Amino acid sequence: MRKKLVILSLFFLSFFFLLIAPKTSAATFSSGVEDNLQLLGGNVTLLEQEAQKLANETKAGVYVVTTESSTPASQMAKTYLADKVGAKNNGVVLVINMNLRKVYIWATGNLKYYLPSSRIEKTLDIVQPELTDNNYYQAVSGFFDQVSKYYQAGIPTSRKYSTNSETGAVTFHRSFQPLSILIALIISLIAAGGFVWTIYRRYQMKDAHAVWRYDYGRNGNLELHQREDILVNTFITTRIIPRPSSDNNNFSDGSGGGRSF
Repeated sequence: MRKKLVILSLFFLSFFFLLIAPKTSAATFSSGVEDNLQLLGGNVTLLEQEAQKLANETKAGVYVVTTESSTPASQMAKTYLADKVGAKNNGVVLVINMNLRKVYIWATGNLKYYLPSSRIEKTLDIVQPELTDNNYYQAVSGFFDQVSKYYQAGIPTSRKYSTNSETGAVTFHRSFQPLSILIALIISLIAAGGFVWTIYRRYQMKDAHAVWRYDYGRNGNLELHQREDILVNTFITTRIIPRPSSDNNNFSDGSGGGRSF
């Protein structure tokens, strides 16, 4: 009887701790809509919610920036995204420069696989006309829709890959097609056969024990000549090659594109 009471007590204690255990929440990724020129009016809050939803979906930082800076839109996009998520980490940004009338999209990390230059150009086909017509909310919303669409469509590649459900990290797997294996096997057999045939033809070996002995004493000839080299002078040339700047390394791994509007 006492043993049953102990078992029941342990059962109820375990059930109690399961009830009070803290629930883990899904990871939240950063996002932001920085409307410095107030082009989006009262839609900023709504777009911020859409940006956060897209960030959680793509496992990447999602940002929109409106500016009138004289800095090129492409340079600003790369610098801004690197400051927000870190160089080469997961993220995408849409920069709208009203001073230069330029729009630029820049994606890094895993999103660069989902948004190659061809897909960015198609996204700009939707964003640019809206900016030209001063429909800024529609332009940003269309940008979000396109990124979500292409992320759900997957990476445009024939290679096999897998994604981490928590971080979105993409891992590509090497695979060999049966036809490629067959072609490689045929080429290797032809190459090996040609090598053996060439050796056999050159030495004409009739059996495995055939040995050809060369009479070095009778056929050999040795002549010695004395030569003296005098070192007159030496020259040493040095050249300093500067290292590439760290800024170029930070921005080399990404996908982007832009247009005028």
